[in-house]
Amino acid sequence: MVLDMESAATEPLRERLRIIAYSDYVCPWCYIGLQRIEQLEREFPVAVEWRPFELHPETPKTGAQLAGRLGSRERARAYRDNIIMLAGESGLEMRMPGVVANSHLALEAAEFARDHGGFEAYHRALFRAYFEEGRDVGDAEVLCEIARACGVDDQGLRQALADEQYASRIDEITRRAREDEVLSTPTFVFETGVDGGFRLTGAQDYAVFASVTERILARRARADGAQQ
Repeated sequence: MVLDMESAATEPLRERLRIIAYSDYVCPWCYIGLQRIEQLEREFPVAVEWRPFELHPETPKTGAQLAGRLGSRERARAYRDNIIMLAGESGLEMRMPGVVANSHLALEAAEFARDHGGFEAYHRALFRAYFEEGRDVGDAEVLCEIARACGVDDQGLRQALADEQYASRIDEITRRAREDEVLSTPTFVFETGVDGGFRLTGAQDYAVFASVTERILARRARADGAQQ
């Protein structure tokens, strides 16, 4: 049931399978999950809505050292090596940063980009900046530089961040997600119309995403056929 890129792109939006994706820019699995979703969008009639989810609100605004958060040195090394290996298999040249950034400003900046028509490029650029280029996405100036490179109004963004125009939106979306039992990132909610949809958590193999999508689309097609 895999569609070619042209047919998937021309599928009417209202007929696509809607997926809500919760992610955070300091989550390496979210970057890998983004690659999975981008492939899914090329091959299936899906419409994906990315939503912010602040994973570590306790992180100081200046960031926190990664060392010690993952247990022993051996465990931390194994965790890092596993992520880098999986990222490499997905075509991502990931490096684990030594400092965990506070992601609230980055999530705010992405919402500004969403409201000004530049979300998709900026969304990917934030992940690349943090996990490949080692840039501090908790720094407003860095966020504005990335915005300018993506064609997003960096002066408008700078003012929006200074005024905290999007701070409450991030807090509210994260709060509602937690109330809906979204507890980790990435979390993908496939809207099936039954019992709140089907959820996938973590950066599962692409075959899992494809299988779930195929089954939901096939079930919907059978239901549509029965109603005709």
